[in-house]
Amino acid sequence: MIEGLKSNTSGITKKYYLNLAIIWTSLIIISVIWNIYQTREETIEKARIEARTIFEHNIAYRRWNTMHGGIYAPVAEKNQPNPYIVDPNRDVTTTNGIKLTLINPFRMTKQAYELLQEQSPMPTINRTVSLQPLNPDNTPDEWEKKALLEFEKGRSEVSEITTINGNPYMRILKPYITVEGCLKCHGFQGYKVGDIRGGMSIAVPMNPYYASEARTWKTIAVTHLLIWLVGMGGIVMLTRSIKRQQQKTEESESKFRTLSEFAHDWEYWVKENMEIVFMSPSCEHITGYTQEEFLNSPHLLCDMVHPEDKVVCGEHMADFRAPQHEEMEFRIIAKDGQVKWLSHVCGPIYVNGQFLGRRVSNRDITDRKMLEEQLIQSQKMESLGLLAGGIAHDFNNLLTAITGYSSLLQEEIGNGSDKTKRYIQNVLNASEKAQNLTSSLLTFSRKQIIKPSTISLNEVIKNISGLLQRLIGEDIELRLKCSDVEFPVFGDAHQIEQVVMNLATNARDAMPSGGVLSIETTPAMLDSEYTEKYGAKHGKYMMISISDIGMGIDKKDMVHIFEPFYTTKEKGKGTGLGLSMVYGIIKQHDGFINVYSEKNIGTTFKIYIPAAHKVEDAKKGDVDYKYKTEQDFRGNETILIAEDEESVREFLRDVFEAYGYQVIPAMDGEDAVSKYNENKERIDMVILDVVMPKKNGKEVYNLIKETNPGIKILFISGYTQDILTSKGIYEEGLEFIAKPLEIRVLMAKVRNILNNQPG
Repeated sequence: MIEGLKSNTSGITKKYYLNLAIIWTSLIIISVIWNIYQTREETIEKARIEARTIFEHNIAYRRWNTMHGGIYAPVAEKNQPNPYIVDPNRDVTTTNGIKLTLINPFRMTKQAYELLQEQSPMPTINRTVSLQPLNPDNTPDEWEKKALLEFEKGRSEVSEITTINGNPYMRILKPYITVEGCLKCHGFQGYKVGDIRGGMSIAVPMNPYYASEARTWKTIAVTHLLIWLVGMGGIVMLTRSIKRQQQKTEESESKFRTLSEFAHDWEYWVKENMEIVFMSPSCEHITGYTQEEFLNSPHLLCDMVHPEDKVVCGEHMADFRAPQHEEMEFRIIAKDGQVKWLSHVCGPIYVNGQFLGRRVSNRDITDRKMLEEQLIQSQKMESLGLLAGGIAHDFNNLLTAITGYSSLLQEEIGNGSDKTKRYIQNVLNASEKAQNLTSSLLTFSRKQIIKPSTISLNEVIKNISGLLQRLIGEDIELRLKCSDVEFPVFGDAHQIEQVVMNLATNARDAMPSGGVLSIETTPAMLDSEYTEKYGAKHGKYMMISISDIGMGIDKKDMVHIFEPFYTTKEKGKGTGLGLSMVYGIIKQHDGFINVYSEKNIGTTFKIYIPAAHKVEDAKKGDVDYKYKTEQDFRGNETILIAEDEESVREFLRDVFEAYGYQVIPAMDGEDAVSKYNENKERIDMVILDVVMPKKNGKEVYNLIKETNPGIKILFISGYTQDILTSKGIYEEGLEFIAKPLEIRVLMAKVRNILNNQPG
């Protein structure tokens, strides 16, 4: 970020430097051009001034000559009488015989400039010209002729830079104004005082001026170069200073912008009139609305508050200038309609004692709220599970006595009346339904016995696909998609089948007019951040997705769907135990389940079961029913029975004694250990309830095993999965049978153990 900032600052500074350099250089160039231009104008003006000065001098000399009526000079080779002077006194002879001739102003000037031409390589040129010359030498050239014509238009002077003999000259032509002294020689031409009678043409050579100008140009160039260098140095220093200042400013702004743009919390600054001064970009990922939308529509801050929380928020912000507001939590409805929880903190902003509004910080705590709700739900489900498990355990003890004695009674009456048989059979049928109910409760409470092995979920689903199709009916399309890549799982195939069947049945009921049921398996790698929400471990999982396009589940029902006896179906069409059993089975497999549902769109259950860490064979516990007659169950061995529930203990004693066995009853764990030690020489087998007062069944087993490692043991319980797993009973391969006990199954199991043929 800082490197990018430096690059950006460097780019801006370079651009700024170039602009200043270009402007400064342009100013210097303009100044040079202007000074050169001014120098040229001054040079021309100097030459023009010189020409005017020469003209004024010449006029003065000529006036002096005219004032004296001309001057006489001896006639000589270069001073012959002027034939163009019309004056009877043009030529005179002195008393000593010297011939003199009159020299008028024109000749005086002409002779003077002839001498100048002889002594100077580039002299000033002076001519008298007229449109009506008496002397042909005064005939004007083209430039002079044009200038003389300008006099007739009222011009008093004509000047211009022209070339004479290849050299530049400043030429100036000014008119001759007739004065009284001029009429002596020119009066015959009709001139009067004040008339223009031609003009004086003066040409000043420019080369000396241009040479001086060139030296001035060099001075200008050198001076401006020095000024340019000094200016560029100043620009460089100024630019560096600006660059440092800009960099400090931009670094500060960048830090603020970076904090603002990458802040997870939603920050903003709002004035008392609800004008938004600042809105952090994080507003978009929390609310779905952009900065521009908030800045253009500040009322969104209030409009998005959940209707049920508007009053609380209004009261919170009522005293806008309050020094501090307590932290609060409320809900908003995001742009996509999602309800989110915010933790809101705000405080006043004062600068130099002036109140500028409030700074607000909102944190999205939706995940935390969901976790809290999940925790509460999990605790509730755990409590319900404990309650259900306890009820089922106690109920199984009662059912053991009810079904057991009913079976004994059924055998006792033998060929009794049909009515009596029917009564007993009704008791047994009711007991069987009660057993199914307790089995469901145990499944929910995760206390039922499972028979896990390393299985393929793909194979489990494929094996029951035909049954599923018959179950859901012809008007529902079954779509199976099993992943090509699969993680084996350690689970009870029968229980997994029950999960799929239950969910398929629910999906069928949600699509009374037909539809599509999709079942899909997918491998997944889940991180701890995801699995911690469900109290599961991270790692490899297999997911079973079961989706329908049915009626969906109301949001108010979603938090209750796994609770036992909770159902949304009509009375008589559901027990409310189906999903609670699904929940218990998946939890017992150390997995978890997600539900996604929208009303009138459909429902998807996603079941995650952890992959197996090692391959283990299934533990087979099915009873071998090779015993066909009552005589096959009989024996004469001695059995110690430890059961804390008196009705079950008495039932077991009656049953075993009825089949010829000798029974030693024990009412708890300590009593069982004591009676075994007293009678260990004649005890052939021990039946232990897993959960008993004082010592549980596993503790009794461990003590007996120290004395007799080969003792034959059978565990019984109404709910034992937690004990079996935590105490190692299941892993050690110990024999077990679940309550409620069926006489034929129990006697067959006991006979197998005594005959060294464990199931």
